[in-house]
Amino acid sequence: MLEKIMNSMFHGNLKTKIFLWSVLLMGVGAIALILTAAVLSMPMVGLAGAGLGVMGFITSQSVSLNDLSREKKKKKKKSSKTSLEEGGAKTGQGSSDKQGTGVEDGSRKKKEREKAQYLSSMNAKKLKKTMREHKVNQIHVKVMIDSYPAKKIEQAPAFMWRTDTMLHFMILTSKAEEFEVPLEEIKGILLVKDVPANPEKDYMPFKYSSYIGKMFQPFLPEYFEGTKDGSLDVKKNTFRIEPGIYLTNSSVGNLRRVLLPGVAFLVDDQVIASRRFNEYFKELYRESILCKNLVITLEEYKKKIEETLDAMLDAPMSGKEFVNTIYDLNKYRLISKEYVVRYTQMFRDRNMK
Repeated sequence: MLEKIMNSMFHGNLKTKIFLWSVLLMGVGAIALILTAAVLSMPMVGLAGAGLGVMGFITSQSVSLNDLSREKKKKKKKSSKTSLEEGGAKTGQGSSDKQGTGVEDGSRKKKEREKAQYLSSMNAKKLKKTMREHKVNQIHVKVMIDSYPAKKIEQAPAFMWRTDTMLHFMILTSKAEEFEVPLEEIKGILLVKDVPANPEKDYMPFKYSSYIGKMFQPFLPEYFEGTKDGSLDVKKNTFRIEPGIYLTNSSVGNLRRVLLPGVAFLVDDQVIASRRFNEYFKELYRESILCKNLVITLEEYKKKIEETLDAMLDAPMSGKEFVNTIYDLNKYRLISKEYVVRYTQMFRDRNMK
């Protein structure tokens, strides 16, 4: 029992420690006062000591050590129960999250299966009927929509045509869907660089020799590889038109030529934002990106080089600006050395007259 009391005094909870130490101090105080009264013949001090001893006795009898131990165990039990409830709640929440993720994955896989089945079942007769039902214009282009988040569309073939005020889409997913975008909303075609890609899993329905697969294979994206943290990193570039429709790079050429010839090509990067380069440099920089992304051909790019350099010759430009611009164009591999030599000489000949 004594060992239990000593252990509780030093290792018990706060209430137990206060109780035991107060009883001990009152007992020691009472004995000290009684001894002092006896030695010094001070009856009042002895009386105070006796009173303190009685208080200590009453306090010691008011609560038992077993009661305190039971209260401690009760708290531990309650704490344990709370922890179990919290743990259960967290487990339940985790299970719910996992279940939600599983449902989303299952729904997505189901949509992919339905899309693959629909596209594989399409033939010339069925497609012609579908296009007639959606009143697809004879002047239309084929494109591949990489994504359209607002309508939860991913990697879907589409036919596009325009009327006086609208750009129309007929998209083939698990069925044929049609929507339209006001032409006035399309202010430009914006390059979106370095979109993460997985060539092994992307565009699976178009890697087989189905009717639709063969028709839209030319509009699959071009991939480029790099390394990141020692691992292979594959990416692609996409092109955005409002209201947030992302097209593959190989879809944009026909779109620009046939449906949106006057719409500007937009690039948002440090080169375009820089004040160092003039508009002639930036124009060829944009055109070079289009060429690299197969939006325009190499011949079309060469034609654009000559048009831009001819415009520089006719512009009210100082010799210093002309030389700096043409040398920057060569430095950043937008034109060859041959153009530098030829047009520099042409500029000198014109200004020496």
